[in-house]
Amino acid sequence: MKYKSIYILSLAMALTATGCSDFLDKEPLSSGTDAIFFQNAEQFRQASYSLYKFEGWKDNQSKAQPTYYKMDQGLDISGLNSNGGGAASENDWRWDRVYGFIRECNILLEKAAGYKGAQSEIASSVGVAHFFRAWHHFALLQRFGGVPIADKVMDVDSPELYGARSSRYEVADFIIKDLRQAIEELPMERNISSSDKGTISKEGAQAFLARVLLHEATWEKYVPSIDYDLDGDGSSKGAGVVKPSDYPSVNDMLTEARDLSKKVIQEAETGTFALWNECDSLSYYYLFNIDDKGGNISNFMSAGKTTNKEFILSAKYDYDVNRGGINLAHTIATNQGTNISAIFAESFLCRNGLPIRISYTGNMEDAQNNPQFAGYDSFYGEFRNRDYRFIGCADLPDRPSWGSTQDYGTPCTVKGQPYPTPVYPEATYNPNDPAFSSKNAIYTPVISGGTHNTYGCRKFNPEGAARANQTESPDFPILRLAEVYLIYAEAQARLDGGITTDSKALGYVKALRDRAGVSMPSSIDLDFILKERARELMLEGHRRTDLIRYGYFTSMSFPWPYKGGVPDGRTALPSYRTIYPILSTDLTENPNLVQNPGY
Repeated sequence: MKYKSIYILSLAMALTATGCSDFLDKEPLSSGTDAIFFQNAEQFRQASYSLYKFEGWKDNQSKAQPTYYKMDQGLDISGLNSNGGGAASENDWRWDRVYGFIRECNILLEKAAGYKGAQSEIASSVGVAHFFRAWHHFALLQRFGGVPIADKVMDVDSPELYGARSSRYEVADFIIKDLRQAIEELPMERNISSSDKGTISKEGAQAFLARVLLHEATWEKYVPSIDYDLDGDGSSKGAGVVKPSDYPSVNDMLTEARDLSKKVIQEAETGTFALWNECDSLSYYYLFNIDDKGGNISNFMSAGKTTNKEFILSAKYDYDVNRGGINLAHTIATNQGTNISAIFAESFLCRNGLPIRISYTGNMEDAQNNPQFAGYDSFYGEFRNRDYRFIGCADLPDRPSWGSTQDYGTPCTVKGQPYPTPVYPEATYNPNDPAFSSKNAIYTPVISGGTHNTYGCRKFNPEGAARANQTESPDFPILRLAEVYLIYAEAQARLDGGITTDSKALGYVKALRDRAGVSMPSSIDLDFILKERARELMLEGHRRTDLIRYGYFTSMSFPWPYKGGVPDGRTALPSYRTIYPILSTDLTENPNLVQNPGY
C-alpha cells in the first residue's frame, strides 16, 4: 500500500516552538527521532501538535487541494459542475497520505505505552492521538467504505501492509472506541490554557463522536437498501462481511449521539461555547470572516476572534505564524465549488417561516407569493424579510463583490440596525466604514466556464481590504455548536419515529432560526432537518454526506430539487457512486485488496 512509502518529516520545529504559536507551528512526527523525543510530558505535548491535520484554507498539511475547492461542489445546492458522484484519481491523497497521518498517531500511542512517567502527565496528548487516528479512519470510511485498519506502527516489511480490507462495521467500531478513549483522556475546554486554545477538548471529541454515530446509524438504516454491497454487510464484495458482536444497534447509536450532543450543549450553557451573534443580521456572515489583524474586519463591532465561541473544532490560522495562504476575497467569490444554485437561493424562507411562494404549480402566473416576499424588481428585493443566512451566503449573479471597478453604492449594516438595512459594502471609499476601508471599490465577479444560473459566494468571502496577497487568516470551521444542535434534533426525531415535538430539540433549532431571523414551527421532522442542515451548514462540506445518510444521493425518490428536479439533468446517479473506488495502483500493489463494486 502506498502509505509504506510516505515521507515523514522532522519534528524538530514543533519541539522547539514555544508560547501561543506552539499549536500552529507544527510538523509531522519522525520515526528517526523517536530515541530523542518522547522522554517527558512536554515532548509528548509538542509531538501532539504535529497531529493536527484538519483541512482548511491552504494545503499545508495534506498536499491536496484546499478546502474551498470542494465546498459542497457539484451537489444539489451548488450552481456549478455536475452531480457530485466523482471518482478518485490516482493521486487521491485521501487514501495514501491519510495512512501516513495515522502512522504519526500510532507512533505517539506506542511511545505513550512505554512512557516511564505517570500516564496522567501525557493523557491529553494520548487523547489527541486517539482522536486523530479516529478522525482519519472516518475520512477513509466515508470515502471508500471498509478499509484496512492501521492500529500500530508499520514498516515497509510489515505483513499488515498487504492485508485485506476490514468490514465497514469493524472500521466504525474501531473509530467509536478510539473516540471514547479520547473523551476519557482529553481536558474540558474550560481547562485548556490560553496558549493551547484551539487544541481538541473533551467536548470536541464528544461532538465528533456524535457526528460519527449519527452518520453510521443512518448509513446502516438507509444505504444497505440499495442494490450494491457498499458496507460489507452480506457478501464477499467490497468491504467484507464481519460485524463485531458488540456493535451498537441503530437506536443505541442514535441515543448515544443525542446524549453526547446534550453534554456538549450543557457545557455551552455554562458559557464555554455559544452561538456567535455579535453583528445582528450579518452575524452569520462575519462569523466565517473574523480575521486577527491585517484586514479591515479584524475587530468588526468589537467582535474579534476571541469573541467566537461557536467553533468547537476549527483549522486555526494566524496572521503572524500561519496565514491562510490563499486570497479568499479574490478566489471564493468566483470559485466553482462555492456558488449556490438559484433554486437553492429560493429555498431560504421569509421571516414568517414560509417559502417565498406559498403555492406554486410550476407556472409563475399561478404562483401565490408570500406577502413578505418583496420580489426581484429591486436590488434588495429578494433579500428583504428573508433568512439572514441567505445574506451571509449569497451575492446576486453579476452583482458587486471584491475588486477594482466601482459599482452600486450599498453600505453595510450597522449593529443595532435591523435588516433590511443595506447589506453590501460601500462602492466609494469611506474611512469610517468598518467593513470597507480600502480605496479599492467593488466589482462584478466573473464566473468562469460560461453562463451559470448561480449566485456568487458571500460566505467565507472577506470584504475588500487592500492587503498583501495571501495574508488573510480567518479560522475554518470543522465542527461548530450549530451542528451539535442539529445532531441532537435529528437523533431525537429519528428516535421519535421521524417527527418530534421534544422541547429541547425544538429549542436548539429555534436558537439557529432566531439568529437567522426566521420563525419556528411547533414540530420538526426529518425533511425539515435536512433542509435546515442545507441552509445552516451550506458550503461547509456536509451536503454530500447528508444526502447519502438519508438514502437520497443516488435515489430518484429525492430528485435533487435544487438542481431543477433531477440530479443535474440525469435520470439517476448509479448507486455505486455512493463511495469512491480504491486506487488501481494500490490494487496492483496489494492483491488482497478488493475494488468497490461498479468500478
